[in-house]
Amino acid sequence: MLNSLLFFPVLYFIGWVGSNLLVYFFPSLEIGKSLYGTILTFLIFLIVLPIWCKFKWNKKFSYALGNIKLNNKRLLLLLSGEICKSFLIILIISFLLIFGGFADLENKVNIRLIFDSLFLAFLVGFAEELVFRVWLFEELNLYFNFGKSNILQSILFAILHFRWDMSLTNNFQLILGLFLLGLYLNKWRSLELQSILFPISFHGSLVGFWFLIDQSILNIHSNVPEIFFGPGEEGNINPVGGLIGICLLIILNLFQTSRSFYINKN
Repeated sequence: MLNSLLFFPVLYFIGWVGSNLLVYFFPSLEIGKSLYGTILTFLIFLIVLPIWCKFKWNKKFSYALGNIKLNNKRLLLLLSGEICKSFLIILIISFLLIFGGFADLENKVNIRLIFDSLFLAFLVGFAEELVFRVWLFEELNLYFNFGKSNILQSILFAILHFRWDMSLTNNFQLILGLFLLGLYLNKWRSLELQSILFPISFHGSLVGFWFLIDQSILNIHSNVPEIFFGPGEEGNINPVGGLIGICLLIILNLFQTSRSFYINKN
């Protein structure tokens, strides 16, 4: 278990050393040193992960990822469904904000914001799903059964998003929402057609759609009730931590559980 606990600290240390060497040879990059360190850490993670999978988990990397062949029409159709689910969640929350009088419509859509949304969606969806739903879950699965590993990966996913600039109440809301999100994102392992692309698509789309709408279409008022729409400051809310978002995630989890049961039974 020690090598599991030291895995990311060692990667971060290597990334930190690499970023400092980069700045040493190119001093003009000093302002972005922490960003370069994070990028280097993730690149090293991508290189090490297949090797770790083979020797630590004793399985092929392709098996840990599931079906990722985009020429599979059924897979593409199901992935489109995940994107539609995330869009529907953001749409429901947006409509409630507008009709509740807590946000106004505006039009600040531009090419840069669209590209920023796509980049953020890919970065968050791809990076966090490989870390939490692949590496973390597989590591936990070495020491616990499937059910406990699933709960623990979701708890750790939520806790590691703790915000020190928020109150304990707001953090509780956010952690609860992220816990439910983590459970849903790992449901791909119980589907008939298993693929890490399912959580990547849903998680990335959820983040990307909200960023685009929040930054370019909605002007959210500062008096928005955080208990319903999520914690944040000056309208910069995280809808995953709101009562509406939490209820929608509960529905998704219940629907996915019953669907998985039906698939497994048949």
